[in-house]
Amino acid sequence: MKRFIPIYIIALCALCLTACENGEENPQIELKDIPITLEAAVTRADESNLQDEGFGVWAFINNSVQTNYAYMENVLVKNVGGEWVYSPAKYWLDDTRFTFVATYPYDEEGTIYTINPSTGAVQLTLSDTPSAQDYLVATNTIDTNATNFDPSKKVELTFKHILSKVSINVWREGVKHQNDQMRIRKVTLSNIRKAGTYSSTTDTWAPTNEKLAMVYENNTLADSDNIGGASKKDDSYVFGGVASVPFNELMLLPQTIDASNNIALKIEYELKRQNAADWEAAELETVLPATTWDSGKEYTYNVVLSQVTDITVYYIQTKVDPWGTPQVGGTVIIK
Repeated sequence: MKRFIPIYIIALCALCLTACENGEENPQIELKDIPITLEAAVTRADESNLQDEGFGVWAFINNSVQTNYAYMENVLVKNVGGEWVYSPAKYWLDDTRFTFVATYPYDEEGTIYTINPSTGAVQLTLSDTPSAQDYLVATNTIDTNATNFDPSKKVELTFKHILSKVSINVWREGVKHQNDQMRIRKVTLSNIRKAGTYSSTTDTWAPTNEKLAMVYENNTLADSDNIGGASKKDDSYVFGGVASVPFNELMLLPQTIDASNNIALKIEYELKRQNAADWEAAELETVLPATTWDSGKEYTYNVVLSQVTDITVYYIQTKVDPWGTPQVGGTVIIK
């Protein structure tokens, strides 16, 4: 009985014999045939959003032929079955320095970020109505001419939070105060830096002179209300207003607050004194205590109107590891 050998087995044997005859047991794969693979991670935060939504990647190359050339430009990278994938695939090049810049959220329209191809610096401008959006950036530079270069190793992209998380709560201490009634109408933070350039090499910001003002109004109060509020804090009512963005969800540009760059806080409220027939308008204005808002940290300002003519500002700084873990605190009383 004859036995037939499948043709693919015959072909495989022929290839092996050819390799042996040429003395090449493992033929060398050229660098240009090895695809670039990516590995992403997030520091000090839950990775779920990044995993679900993906991120954008730029890769700029420098070699004897091309300088600061966008080899990858705003390419969407998605997590599929635990692997980070993108299309079409890009491949390594000989004697080339690659600068990878990854951004989250993915900027499909190319309107959020501006990337400097020579340095990897990221330009970011906040809108006039800042939101809770957390912006993250990751970078890596790889030279294919380096002695330790391994084309099979994934490019590691470790994302950092590049904004500061800032909360502000305003409330009246106690539901009643000496039989007076108070209701807060508007809270304004002004003189906040709005735009700047983030350097991925130094993890620092260079802010521009553009400024931002945030205004929160509560126009839903009835005459019988003591204070406007969205939630109760101890025996006081936290002022949440009717803004679409809560106070405790704001992501702002890192910046130093001092005499040359103060951030003004203004509270406009109405007061109805005991036995008075009408409400009278009043306001309190001050500046936030001197400090520095750092990237990836959370800052909370609790402002308590404890007397008719006084304002008490409690300032608490917390480190984001994860968001909301207490680190250090302080109190400032402003009369």
